[in-house]
Amino acid sequence: MKIRKLLVSCTVILTCATRLFAEQPKLVVAILVDQLRYDYLERFHDQFTDGGFRLLTDEGVFMTFARYNYCPTITAPGHASAFSGSPPAMHGIIANEWFDKRTRKSMYCCGDSTVTGVGTNTAAGKMSPRNFIGANFADQLRLHYGSKVVGISIKDRGAILPAGKKPAGAYWFEPASGNFVTSNYYRAELPEWVQAFNDRKLPAGYLDQKWDRLLEEKRYEREDTLPGEGTLAGEKTPTFPHLIVRPKPAPVTKPAAEEDVPPAAGAAPAEVKAVAPAPAPFKETYENILPTPFSNQLLAEFARAAIEGEHLGEGVSPDLLTISFSGIDACGHRFGPYSQEVQDITLRLDRQLAELFGYLDKKFGLANVTFVLTADHGVMPTPEFATQQGFDGQRVDEVALIGDLLPKLSERFGSGSVLLSKRLYEGNLYFNHDALREKSIPPGDVAAFIREWAFSTGKFQACYSREQLLDGRAPGPIGERVINGYNAERSGDVVLVYKPFTISWGGKSGTTHGSPYSYDTHVPVLFRGAAFKPGHYADEFYITDLVPTLCAALHIDQPPGSIGKPFTKALADRESHIAR
Repeated sequence: MKIRKLLVSCTVILTCATRLFAEQPKLVVAILVDQLRYDYLERFHDQFTDGGFRLLTDEGVFMTFARYNYCPTITAPGHASAFSGSPPAMHGIIANEWFDKRTRKSMYCCGDSTVTGVGTNTAAGKMSPRNFIGANFADQLRLHYGSKVVGISIKDRGAILPAGKKPAGAYWFEPASGNFVTSNYYRAELPEWVQAFNDRKLPAGYLDQKWDRLLEEKRYEREDTLPGEGTLAGEKTPTFPHLIVRPKPAPVTKPAAEEDVPPAAGAAPAEVKAVAPAPAPFKETYENILPTPFSNQLLAEFARAAIEGEHLGEGVSPDLLTISFSGIDACGHRFGPYSQEVQDITLRLDRQLAELFGYLDKKFGLANVTFVLTADHGVMPTPEFATQQGFDGQRVDEVALIGDLLPKLSERFGSGSVLLSKRLYEGNLYFNHDALREKSIPPGDVAAFIREWAFSTGKFQACYSREQLLDGRAPGPIGERVINGYNAERSGDVVLVYKPFTISWGGKSGTTHGSPYSYDTHVPVLFRGAAFKPGHYADEFYITDLVPTLCAALHIDQPPGSIGKPFTKALADRESHIAR
């Protein structure tokens, strides 16, 4: 009897071990598409190919009600949160840029003055993940399995923040040189495969190229020119076809000739000499490809090079490649989410993903690859388009707005130095506490005054003080999202939230994101792999649940700051995960 029980126990253990081994992929591919709104995958579904987005939406797990549970909904916090399970309140990446109260200067999310660039001599290389607090999925996978991790993106923050603290490498695109670069935080020199890729000079081939519609014009949802659309560089109208123009050389500056120098009083006129103007220095840059499908194509090519060059997926444990596509974000900022351009660049990314997935299938077999795909935020319609649709769209000149506040603060509190900075940092205002203490001004009085001023402008939906947020006294969905986005060390003394369909800059075109509203918070979350049970799930799902679900699928610990929970309903071996 004892022998039989022992045999049964051994069989169960062997079965579980075999199942666990079978679930482990050779490669995990974590894709983040910058500014990919959820509705794009619904609106354009019938125009996608079978092997691109639909490989994940139709054959994988599709969380249709996934949302960001904090604000501001912008790039750096999105990349940090999506792959850590933490909100900005914990990981500290509260914005792309914030005001550093210690140095009293702006702090870039990945800026690091202690490192130098590798592959570049410019400030583009002075980057690292040191401002991120804690650890993320990449770190946990590396700790558990010894996995090799590589992060790539057009944006530095898109490569750095998903890849964790000690990846094998993180590489981003430098528009000034057209090369992928890194910093000596990661390594002393570019690996041969990156140098070889840079030597191909692919970005140079995209300049002077035409970007036209992929499909017939009648298959696009709306007309080519919508209210509030911007233009690409060198264009007069926001219409197809678009030409990816080369940057113009800097204006030639004529050196002062002798006749330009006034003669001394009483001196004879100087002999006039012809002086040829010196040629202006001109260095090719590749900024103009960023809001086009060519930037996504470049990164897809680089992803294949990274897999080959780093031999990802060739070991006994799963490796990780994080890819952040930035083209839709740059395009969406100019044209808005209902433009033909955004529809077209999304359709083209679908084809580019299909090519990448096809490559992975041939190399590993899709059964041996685990995919996760999401976005760092959505985007607001242009205010002009919103107004056309009957909504209250508006543009706010933030400089003028703060210019209205400052003299009122001085008048009320008898000091022009109540604020440390005259700038709003994603809705944050920072108090000069030294000045307040000197004049015995309670910070709460200043916060209350700013709150009443803010509501009197007609521009703001909400205003919260530091005390309210630290005490958790900000009820309702907006308040909860502001609390989750508020870091005690780095955030301001007052946080202002604009009304829906409001943009915090003047001008006549373009749009942005960052709000707590659904057009910015609702994003797709997709999983595919042996550990997942395909299906569309409309259950409540927050971005902080993504990493716990992925960690449960791979049987690893969650990052220390993770506040989410695994969505076990979508796991193929649900019972074993519940038991764990």
